[in-house]
Amino acid sequence: MTVITRFAPSPTGALHLGGARTALFNYLHAKRNNGKFRLRIEDTDRNRNSEESTKVITKSLEWLGLEVDDDIIYQSNNQTEHTLIAESLLSKGLAYKCYHDKEYIQQFSNSKQKFYSEWRDKQNLLPTKKDFCIRIKSPLNRDHIIKDRIQGNVKVSANEIDDYIIIRSDGTPTFLLSSAADDFKMKITDIIRGDDHLTNSFRQKIIFDFLNYKPNFAHISLIHNKDNQKMSKRDNSTSLIDYKMKGYLPEAIINYLARLGWSYGNQETFSFDFLKKNFELDSLGKSPARYDEKKLNFLNNFYIKKMSNKGIFDYIKNNDEQLKNIDFFNQKELIELISIFKDRSSSLNEIASNVLQMTSVKKNFTNEEKLILENFEKYKSLICDKFSNIIEWNELNIENEIKEVIKYYQIDFKSIGQPLRLLITGSLFGPSLSKIIKVLGLQKTIKRINR
Repeated sequence: MTVITRFAPSPTGALHLGGARTALFNYLHAKRNNGKFRLRIEDTDRNRNSEESTKVITKSLEWLGLEVDDDIIYQSNNQTEHTLIAESLLSKGLAYKCYHDKEYIQQFSNSKQKFYSEWRDKQNLLPTKKDFCIRIKSPLNRDHIIKDRIQGNVKVSANEIDDYIIIRSDGTPTFLLSSAADDFKMKITDIIRGDDHLTNSFRQKIIFDFLNYKPNFAHISLIHNKDNQKMSKRDNSTSLIDYKMKGYLPEAIINYLARLGWSYGNQETFSFDFLKKNFELDSLGKSPARYDEKKLNFLNNFYIKKMSNKGIFDYIKNNDEQLKNIDFFNQKELIELISIFKDRSSSLNEIASNVLQMTSVKKNFTNEEKLILENFEKYKSLICDKFSNIIEWNELNIENEIKEVIKYYQIDFKSIGQPLRLLITGSLFGPSLSKIIKVLGLQKTIKRINR
């Protein structure tokens, strides 16, 4: 049997890390088993859905490289079939029409008792002119068991599952029916989703059993924040598109999401191809995964360092408005600066920011910085003379001349290095000073020192 998985988001917003991880695990499980990864847009909530959200979700998946097999399924197109399944269950006595009004139902909500419908066994005495909904006839007096590939065998009592609604009084199918019916129609073999859907799975399994449909289940642990609490919308406010715009690489996001709950020995970095060949659902842990921004930045830096300098240059020129028409540096100099800054940068945008900083002179200094510059005044003349006498302008010769000044005045490197860096780059910290001076050139360097 061909393995078929699905990712089934509602188009009510952008795709965030939690949803992206669910999509990734579905994709990897399918590809690991030479199967298919399907996308279903659950767009039956007309009040909350938007076409723009659907576009953002599909673009996010494309950016990550999660290619969808076959056409995208739009749940709203299948509502007639969902209703036919409900009518079939009704005709077989596996569902029933319920005529209770809101006041009756509210009594159970207020008392927190399990809802009981008096119409469950009164189908021969139905009113002729009254609104009704259709409820599933949940089996009584037996436990429900799900054999979960991650959580193990999970059991709930029949008393915990009520006769939930599958068709509303306005004739529209509910999520529980539509989602189950679509999984059945799409022949999904493995339902992989967050463990917050475990209750839904037990409810939908009743429909699956009635349809003689037996998918595998795998419920992924949720992602927790740094305080080990379930991530809220505030914690998870950054969408995949936002990460892209901030200069994160899809390879880093994929690698990071894979490590949120899955492991392969002590290995930390994985190529996409490696994941497709080695990912196993059975290796996912039950415990919640912890979001760690430092780890994400570490991975992004890892993949940035593997990226070509020209590739980073092209990205910056295409995405940073301030640097599109820059004439302070030529292309060769920009690529050299990129090579200098990339090793310490956690995003492509950080590289762009550092490069942009090199095109301007810092004008305002803190009191601490002013003191550092005042102490440097007596060394300016000699350092400028030394730089001016360099015949072959390269890093080694620049370093040697700085050492000559240090030796002449019998001072430590910090006394020269800190103010030089501050005047030239506008910061007290950063990559190799001699490399930056080399790219900046003699005239621009002297001008910044003497300002």
